[in-house]
Amino acid sequence: MRRYTQASALAITLLIPTFATAQDVSVSAGATLTSRYLFNGLEQSTGAALQPWLEAEYQGFYAGIWASNTARSLVGSSAEVDLYLGYRNAVGQFSYDLGYTRYYYRNPNVDCCGEVILALGYTPAEPLELGLRFAHDPVADYINTRISLDYAINDKIGISTNYGTISKGGHDYWKVGGSYAISDNFGIDVAWEDTNISDGLIVVSLNTSFNLR
Repeated sequence: MRRYTQASALAITLLIPTFATAQDVSVSAGATLTSRYLFNGLEQSTGAALQPWLEAEYQGFYAGIWASNTARSLVGSSAEVDLYLGYRNAVGQFSYDLGYTRYYYRNPNVDCCGEVILALGYTPAEPLELGLRFAHDPVADYINTRISLDYAINDKIGISTNYGTISKGGHDYWKVGGSYAISDNFGIDVAWEDTNISDGLIVVSLNTSFNLR
């Protein structure tokens, strides 16, 4: 398993610069500085987390890498690296995204698991977007189902909420928050995240993203 993940990491790392030399390929990068890293409402860090990412896209096909520091006391490792690829597209008011994400932990090295993810979106009116997301781990054989609602008050301010549930002895989780676009490249998010098995937290995040080509 670990060899597979290391090979995948090498492949994606080599693939993105190769994509960047081709026409019609977009490459973007960014980072999030968040007061707490939560995944499905559960804490993955005991304090602030820095989360850089890099992604290449060609005619809807994409591949990328995302990372974050984590708390060894919570997840057994001090860092997480996610490798992902997939295809996304929009048809009229509908959008879809089908992909696969592999979760890899470092220090110590652990090839944790992977999920096949299908995300569906519908925009009935310009400021409003409804979402439905399914994540399935073929090995653990669970399904993580999440519904979401995003509403753009104006060009700078937006509000959002989601509710999710994990099958096979999992838990329910939810989130309510808002976002503010400081500029085209910087934004700030504030959200309340909670679950039915843990206490809720207010999470503040500063985000940045850039188109490299």
